[in-house]
Amino acid sequence: MSQFPGGQVAITKQLVCLANSRKHGGRCIAGIDIKSNTWIRPISSRSGHEVSESERKYRNGAEPSALDVISMQLVRHRQHGFQSENWILDSSVRWEKLGRIRWDDLRRLEQRPTRLWINSGDSTARGLNDRVPVARQGEIADSLKLIRVNSATILVDRPYDANRELDVRAEFHHAGSTYTLKVTDSTYEEKFRKRGIGTYRLAESFLTVSLGEEFRGYLYKMVAAIIECHQTNR
Repeated sequence: MSQFPGGQVAITKQLVCLANSRKHGGRCIAGIDIKSNTWIRPISSRSGHEVSESERKYRNGAEPSALDVISMQLVRHRQHGFQSENWILDSSVRWEKLGRIRWDDLRRLEQRPTRLWINSGDSTARGLNDRVPVARQGEIADSLKLIRVNSATILVDRPYDANRELDVRAEFHHAGSTYTLKVTDSTYEEKFRKRGIGTYRLAESFLTVSLGEEFRGYLYKMVAAIIECHQTNR
């Protein structure tokens, strides 16, 4: 058990991992706490809040993946604006994989929001309903959603900047609205970049959708994890 200045003791949490996406050269990890059924995003104390490789890997060196049940120690809740799920992690203690959940367990965690935060009609050139003006962030109380879609389309295109890698986005329908969002799930980015420019169809899937911090006047919606039905055990 870790103890910090002032007598503060780290809290042990068990999360179902539902995102391991790229962020500022590190990763954004997020999951749902088994006990409280609420989202938790463990973050570092660095300015970018990213989780480094040494902070997130298990004792055997393996990388956390979606559906893993992870035991970790957290220091304290640290809300950052609308990102109410943030907790400072205890970097001195390695995370432990306790097991994995099945598709049917995932169904019990499914959320059914009527929309993904605010659909303001303000979209990027390749996106749809993929950003929110920062002036409206006061209307937002959270930054993570777990939704189920009957299907999704992965769109792989040339980057705007020739020095960057191929652009990967996910197009899907949810609660009467259509979304085209950038994919930050590192596994799926790599998988579809290898396939090359094109359009690829996914069947029934769960998506973890995240709302990022402000960038040039907007908050951007991203697909932080894709979990396909056929890749899990029911």
